[in-house]
Amino acid sequence: MNQLRHFTMLAKRTLLIIAITLTLPYCTSIPTPNIGSQAPSNSLEEHAQLANSQGQYLKAAALYEKLARNTGDNEHFLTFAAESYLNAGDIDSAERVISSLPNQLANSSVNIQLLRSKILLKQGKAEQSLFAIETIDESILTNQQRIELHKLRSSAFFQSGNIFESARERVELDHLITEPSEKLSNQDKLIETLLLLSNQALEVFKASPSDPVTSWVDLAITLKNKTPNIIDWQQRYPQHSANTNFLPNFLQTKQNNNKPAGKVGVFLPNDGPYAKSAQSIRQGIISAAYALDNNQADVTFYDTSVTPITTLYQQALSEGVKTIIGPLDKRNVADLQLLNNQTIPIIALNNFDGAAPSQTVSLSLAPEDDVIQVASLAWLKGHQRALILTPQTKFGQRIATHFADVWQQFGGTVNDVQTYPSKTSDYSPSIKSVLNIEDSESRFKQLRNKLNLSMEFVERRRQDVDFIFLIASPRDGRLIKPQLRFFHAIKLPVFSISKIYDGTVNPVANRDLDQVSFCDMPSLIEPTNYAELDTLSLTKQWGRLNSQSRRLFALGLDAYQSISHTERLKNSSFARFSGSTGVLSIKPNGEVSRQLTCATFKNGHIQSLGLAPQLEKTEYFNLLEKSPTPQTSHQTTPL
Repeated sequence: MNQLRHFTMLAKRTLLIIAITLTLPYCTSIPTPNIGSQAPSNSLEEHAQLANSQGQYLKAAALYEKLARNTGDNEHFLTFAAESYLNAGDIDSAERVISSLPNQLANSSVNIQLLRSKILLKQGKAEQSLFAIETIDESILTNQQRIELHKLRSSAFFQSGNIFESARERVELDHLITEPSEKLSNQDKLIETLLLLSNQALEVFKASPSDPVTSWVDLAITLKNKTPNIIDWQQRYPQHSANTNFLPNFLQTKQNNNKPAGKVGVFLPNDGPYAKSAQSIRQGIISAAYALDNNQADVTFYDTSVTPITTLYQQALSEGVKTIIGPLDKRNVADLQLLNNQTIPIIALNNFDGAAPSQTVSLSLAPEDDVIQVASLAWLKGHQRALILTPQTKFGQRIATHFADVWQQFGGTVNDVQTYPSKTSDYSPSIKSVLNIEDSESRFKQLRNKLNLSMEFVERRRQDVDFIFLIASPRDGRLIKPQLRFFHAIKLPVFSISKIYDGTVNPVANRDLDQVSFCDMPSLIEPTNYAELDTLSLTKQWGRLNSQSRRLFALGLDAYQSISHTERLKNSSFARFSGSTGVLSIKPNGEVSRQLTCATFKNGHIQSLGLAPQLEKTEYFNLLEKSPTPQTSHQTTPL
């Protein structure tokens, strides 16, 4: 009986479970976890990935942020969001996203640390970028993460001007990268980087024979020779990775570059306001032509002061000219820009408004180039708050405005701008004003009157600044800097543009400029380094030239040297050429970028600080590029 009752109860329970099971799919009041939320997440993720693949980075970033909110997977989706913002050039949003992550998560995630380093690099904070990844344990990384790590380190070193360490990181990358085209690209960048160093510097950096960097340094030294003995190098390093693809490609390119320039037409004025500048440029072109092409040099000069530029262009074509250098003044450059069907390369000696025609590049000594690079130097040193001290001239106003724009784009602040009358001897009113010395005097008088006491007055300068950006000639600078010291600004760093340096060895006079930092062309800072032509020896052939003539002479040298390098520089954003006016590369708009060398005055002598920093932030200054304004001079260089 008990067994029958137990069996009946068991049967009822079984039937109840079966009934509930059959009914559950039709019950809407009980949610089914994951199914309802997973489908939209998958759909959102697919949309985000599609937007990324189509270059719609801002849309992708917004979708990834939404995914992070919906799923709670912050590390995964917010990392993607920040990466998308970076690709869109929205650095602030990328930083906001990464900053929203908990510190514990951000500090423990390798991907987030790498991304944070990349953001800092985009902000122009190369040293902080290196610091962000220095604690990463490389032994726990995947191969791809290791590649990303060393790419970041190489870029950060390169931006900060530490050329050799940048190259060393690329040597490490050569061992990590296996994909052939990526490996070849890295090898190109590695050699391009090492070739920026002088032979003397390369010899110093040679390590032990077993160090992988030594073989690359030896290769760079070999390739610097006009007739490189590649066979000897290959015999010493028969198993080297450069033997596979790099060397055949490099030698073919070098062979093309070493071809004579052919007939060159030079468009320069013989008369008018630019004739004196043109004369120095003409001397540089002649020197380069005979130094490089010897008896095969074929250069014809055309006078732009009497004949319209369009007529000269047609005349040059009919006379078999293969490349044109010039014109010099901005109006003629603009007229040349309007020419239809340009059929031969042109190296203009002033900047275009907007992008250059496809056959044309522009090479100039625009002072705005100085401004960006000296601003990069100040930013790299950690400065934020600037004062500007500038002469009461149109040129001073132009440069001060440009520096303020650049500095604020970096993220710094300009706390005051003060002008001073040029060609005077007493700059104290302007200096006291910019340093707020008068406020200190006023506070002292108020305090003395309130306390009715005899007190000793000690002037105090303002404390809300990190450095002074000084626009000055050598004469003005030698008078202003000692007066800055007198008014208690001895520890306040001073940065300037190349205008402050007259290019001569004059330790007695230049002692008054001690601790002023600036950037200038390498042929004036380190004549024996970087440049492929011996600028100093070539200059001496024309007698004693002043600093401005020497700069224009170097411009002529580089204009002619650039003929055989233009195509290579245009085809690769990383390609470089060590010229007399700087390390040359070509921007997408056809403008030749000159990486200067920075220096500081010490005991009246020039002390080189190496190549100017090339911060990634400078990529975003296209809106500031030399557009014509009422204050803009048509002269190619500041006189």
